[in-house]
Amino acid sequence: MYHLISMTAYEPDPETGPWAEQYRVIGFPKEWRTEFMDLYRRRWSRREQPVSLPVSSLNDLLRATAPGLVATGRGAGGSAEVPWFYASEEMPAEVIAPLLASWVMTLPPSTDPGSDRAADHQVALERTLALIDQYTPRWQHESVDLTAATASPGGTAQPDRRLYRLLPERIGSMLAARPLHLDGTDLSFRLVSRDQGVELVSWPPQTYTRGKRTWYYSGLVTVTVQTVPFAERFRVHVSYGIRRWVTGSPVHLPEGRGATVLLDAPLPWPGAQAPRRRLAINTLAFDRRLGMLAWSRRSLVDLLPELDVLHAYPKPAELTTQPVDWLEGQDGVAAGIVHSTTMGRHGIGSGLMPLERSLLDHWVEDCLRPFLRRVSPLERVHRTSKPILLPTTSTKDQEKLALRLQQRMQARRNAVRAALDGQPLLVDVLWQTEETRDELVGALCEWLGISAGLATVDGDHEWRNGDLHVLLRTRPLRTLGAPLPMSRGSSQSRAQMLAEAVRQRAAQMTAELGRQTVPIGLALVETLGPERFTAQDSDPKSALRHGCAAAGRVSQFIVVPEDSDSPVALRARSAVADGMRQLGAVVPPEQRLDEALADDLQYLAVWHVRRQANGPTRHAGQHLVALRIRPRDPAHPVRGWDDARKEWVPYAQLLLTLAADSAASRTRSGWPVTTTENRRDEVERQIKSLLYQVRDRPTLLLVNSGNMRGTWPGLNNGQLVKDTLTFNGEPATRLALYGPDLRVVLLRDANSREETSQWYAPGKTEEATPGFSEGLWVAQDARPDNRVFISTVGKPPTAGTVRTDILKLVPDEKWPHAPAATAWNPQALELTVLGCVSEAALTAAEFTDRAPDRPSVVAASAHQLRFHDEYHPLALPLPLHLAKLAEEYVLPLAPSATAATERNSA
Repeated sequence: MYHLISMTAYEPDPETGPWAEQYRVIGFPKEWRTEFMDLYRRRWSRREQPVSLPVSSLNDLLRATAPGLVATGRGAGGSAEVPWFYASEEMPAEVIAPLLASWVMTLPPSTDPGSDRAADHQVALERTLALIDQYTPRWQHESVDLTAATASPGGTAQPDRRLYRLLPERIGSMLAARPLHLDGTDLSFRLVSRDQGVELVSWPPQTYTRGKRTWYYSGLVTVTVQTVPFAERFRVHVSYGIRRWVTGSPVHLPEGRGATVLLDAPLPWPGAQAPRRRLAINTLAFDRRLGMLAWSRRSLVDLLPELDVLHAYPKPAELTTQPVDWLEGQDGVAAGIVHSTTMGRHGIGSGLMPLERSLLDHWVEDCLRPFLRRVSPLERVHRTSKPILLPTTSTKDQEKLALRLQQRMQARRNAVRAALDGQPLLVDVLWQTEETRDELVGALCEWLGISAGLATVDGDHEWRNGDLHVLLRTRPLRTLGAPLPMSRGSSQSRAQMLAEAVRQRAAQMTAELGRQTVPIGLALVETLGPERFTAQDSDPKSALRHGCAAAGRVSQFIVVPEDSDSPVALRARSAVADGMRQLGAVVPPEQRLDEALADDLQYLAVWHVRRQANGPTRHAGQHLVALRIRPRDPAHPVRGWDDARKEWVPYAQLLLTLAADSAASRTRSGWPVTTTENRRDEVERQIKSLLYQVRDRPTLLLVNSGNMRGTWPGLNNGQLVKDTLTFNGEPATRLALYGPDLRVVLLRDANSREETSQWYAPGKTEEATPGFSEGLWVAQDARPDNRVFISTVGKPPTAGTVRTDILKLVPDEKWPHAPAATAWNPQALELTVLGCVSEAALTAAEFTDRAPDRPSVVAASAHQLRFHDEYHPLALPLPLHLAKLAEEYVLPLAPSATAATERNSA
């Protein structure tokens, strides 16, 4: 067992002092901005006028081609007061002018060459280009302390806003200049600038050959600046992984999806000898107007040929038919298409094992000294990691095995009875292959501990076993699983066309099942794999879910055997378990805490669902899901809040309500969702209402900060104050005012912003191999009033045997096929006890007759909610897990053209 874990996170070393860097800074002249905006606005209709310039593509061009450029400032295109870019030296006008001119040429719209509008645009373009020589930006000296920070009212270190870009770029340049030595091999890295921090990609790529196929891959290092609630120093998070490159020819891009391409290009200036330090991001996507693959408008590869006539740059068709040739480079130019899971299987496994992660992390640590130091190691803070779980069924003792199986079956039946309040369990199986049908029926019977008998034959089947009553109907899916017919009317948008097809198929599915209201049933539906639906938006899954919901069934899908690499039996068991979860037949196990919190503690979780216009139904929509779990309630222990009915409804009913509201394109509260302010105000109103609804008993509120802070800004780290809640426009309010027994735990995972760092468990000696460890952790140097903890879980049963000492970047002779191994990389979940019944809270409330909570026990309660007899380990505590999964039923459909016209008229 490992007793400590190390985070791949760093903080300013207080013993070193400031880290001062000298920059040459330039702003974006307001004279440029005025003319450039006039030119750019010609591309837009009067109703869609932009408020700022698209400087991101210009910044990409400058970073790739301008010697001495360090970083670009955020917001420079909207204000002349914001620094545009930071450089290590002044760059001459003859370097900046052609770069700027190339970008300006992309601002006006494309028009017919002989039209009056084209002539007008040309005059405006020439006038704008003349400004580049007339107004020369002034350079200024600026000294920046890369460790500068101020403390928020709650005590959270807030770094200087410039550091979110400058510090990762500085660290990245330091690492790029220092090769990584691994087992006698040197790996060099190139910088890739991102919206959040920087990436370093080992270049040139590594190769791995197996059989007749050669695969390409690179090491990946990501650097971001982060804050931690109540921490007196900000953090630098460094994560490690694998970047895989596409090598199959021709490259297949699913319709409606793009691909990222990293470009390695020389400086376009005659005689330029500066070493190449960067790779530039470009985007390749299908252009419906051209009917072919094309570079997006902000792609650098479209601008470079105008500056560099000596080199050939890849065209989309060339790159997708000759990906290996361009990856290896042609005449000094190289380009690699980044592999994504939607492109199919890749011969290189994802992720790195703990040993290799630790080796990279020590390389970074050495490079960051003396200005940054590794954060303190973490030690266990709670004696017991897991709640009371049922014994596993892995035993050779037949008597024990029979007893354990009986206990598990009884627990499942109890959960079903509570979820349905004693009503019959109705299950429909709609199949496309007999193999899947038989496995689903067998899995259902196994899950409930009943005999399958003749249930594999189509028709109606019934079981009665004590207080368990099961009704099963099996039938073929037939044409309901066929692709959606997409016929677009002249007045229809794509979203309206899809909505019409979804509604038609949903109605057919409802008719096939037959409507019912009580009890809510479960439909297990076998579909084709998503890659079978080659026409865009033709996958019927959303339509089938809407149809099942309208018929009073929650739905779980399973793909046909030939479209999955996993065994049918395993997937059938998972489908049944997920179906029971949707019925609400899942209750947290009894916890084992060092100290009791409350006998009748209930759990409240909130999750904000956001569907974008590029989502599964091509229509945007939002919804706040609130879930309440009372583990000891005999009926419907899992409930969701219905804001229209103002009551807690069974979880399955909540899911059907979400689907019905989505199909009708309405919100339960009737509030408009036209502005960010409206959404924020409505979400905060609902949060306050929910807290009022649960104030009658002890409550643990679980909130994912990354999910909720967009509509609840008071969850930003800089606004957090212990034992208070902050809502927009209001001062922080004591937690006790929302309930005397309210506790609040904020959770953060890595998400796309790397908000939590990676980790590994170091061995007791330098020779020992690092590994993984399960538990609730706290920093060794944490203060007595610490509120921030780290939750980790063990490997899932599907992970099999995990070797933690495999090296993939530089495989050794013992493990030549190590690059093919998929590394299991468990995320660290940050738990912040924002509020509890603390000693300070009791004093403020003038309570003297009760003992305060220990924050570590509150965190342990949230941590143990990640474990369940059927689903452990979970990425989130069970209440949040269920709230998040409810978004599967938020499938908003666009109103018909007629309804949309009537709505706009009203």
